[in-house]
Amino acid sequence: MEQKTKRKKTFALLLVTEKKDGTMKRHVISSALVEMAIAALFVVIVVVVCKFVYDGITLKDARKEIVEQIIMINNLTDENEALSVENYTLSNKVTVLSEAVSMKVASEDAISQEVVENALPKGFPLSGSTTMEETTGEEPMLVFHAVQGINVITSGTGTVVSVDVDEEYGNKIIIDHGNGYQSVYRNGGVALVKNGEELGKGYILFSIGEDNQDLAYQIIKDDEYIDPMLMIDING
Repeated sequence: MEQKTKRKKTFALLLVTEKKDGTMKRHVISSALVEMAIAALFVVIVVVVCKFVYDGITLKDARKEIVEQIIMINNLTDENEALSVENYTLSNKVTVLSEAVSMKVASEDAISQEVVENALPKGFPLSGSTTMEETTGEEPMLVFHAVQGINVITSGTGTVVSVDVDEEYGNKIIIDHGNGYQSVYRNGGVALVKNGEELGKGYILFSIGEDNQDLAYQIIKDDEYIDPMLMIDING
C-alpha cells in the first residue's frame, strides 16, 4: 500500500499595484519573508510591552520614593518646628537663669562689700560715754577714761589673734579684721575672749569696773600703727 507523502503547506503574499497607465503589476512575497516580518513584528511588540512594563515599574518606584521623601520632609519640618519651640523655651530659661545669676552675683557682691565694711575697725570701742585723749609718737594711741558698767567692744568683725599680758595696762587683745587691719585693746580687766575666736562687731572684750576704767586703743594697717582718729566713728 502506497504511503502518501506529506507536503508542507506553503503560502505566498500577493500584492497587486496599479500603474498610472492602468496596467496591473503583481508582487509575490514568499512565506519565508512573511514569517520573518511577523517574527520581527512580534519581537517589536514584546520589546514595546516590556518597555511599558519596565517604565510602569520604574514610575511606581519613583512615585513611592517621592512619597517617602515628602513624608521625610514633613517629619523633618515637624521636628524643626519642635526644636525651634524647645530652643525658644530654653532661651527664655537661659535668660531667666542669667538674670537670676546676675541678681545673685550682685547680692553676693553687696553682701561681700557689707562684710568688708563691717570688718573695718571703724566702730567706737566702748559701749557707753567716755572721755578721751590722744597720744602721738611712733605708735599713735587713743586713751579712753570710761565709767563703770560699760564694756570694751570690738570695733569691727574679726578673729582674735592674741590675748596677752600688757606691762602698762594689764591685758592686751589683738583682733585681725582682714585686709591688713588689726585693732589693739589694752585694759586691766579680765579678757572675755580667747585666742582664735571669731567675733562680730560690738562683741564684749572687757567689762569696765572700778579698777580698769582706762582703755588704750590702737589700729594697725599692714603692720604699721596708724592714727585711730582717721578711721574711728565717734558716733558708732
